[in-house]
Amino acid sequence: MTFTKTIFSKVLEFRDANSGAATVEFVMIFPMVLWLVFSTFELGWLTTRQMMLARGLNLTIRDLRLDNIENPTHAKLKQLVCERSLVLRNCLTSVHIELVPLTLTAGIPQTASTCVDRTGEIEPVENFSTGTLEDIMFVRACVIVDIMLPGMGIGAALTKDASGGYIMVASSAFKREP
Repeated sequence: MTFTKTIFSKVLEFRDANSGAATVEFVMIFPMVLWLVFSTFELGWLTTRQMMLARGLNLTIRDLRLDNIENPTHAKLKQLVCERSLVLRNCLTSVHIELVPLTLTAGIPQTASTCVDRTGEIEPVENFSTGTLEDIMFVRACVIVDIMLPGMGIGAALTKDASGGYIMVASSAFKREP
């Protein structure tokens, strides 16, 4: 009888104890706080890379527009964009630049941006034409970046390509100066 009395008193003691109440609240709220923190870091880093891609493209296109680049080629523009973007990792192997003249009938290309396929060795077809003086040109740079935490926060919700990277595109239009 004392055994059941001891067990019963222990159960009552456990029921009345409140020493673990804070742990329950912590376990319920902490994952949401972690999601918010990781999403903030991820979004901030993606925004920085997007801004730096646009900056690198704009600085390069300014030089191209003013005809400061001798014999512009796809590789040379790619190198200049990567040098000026600063924060893009493996930029030369992951960025693709399209440069096409705009016509009044076609307008801005409505096709999806062509990006480098990181899952294979196939390079995308270069849609690259420097145009002639007085042409209105459309330029688009596509880069695939790795997500810091692909399984947490906003990184889990982003649309990714086959290699698990996030596609970033920067575009612009300009008129070549005589």
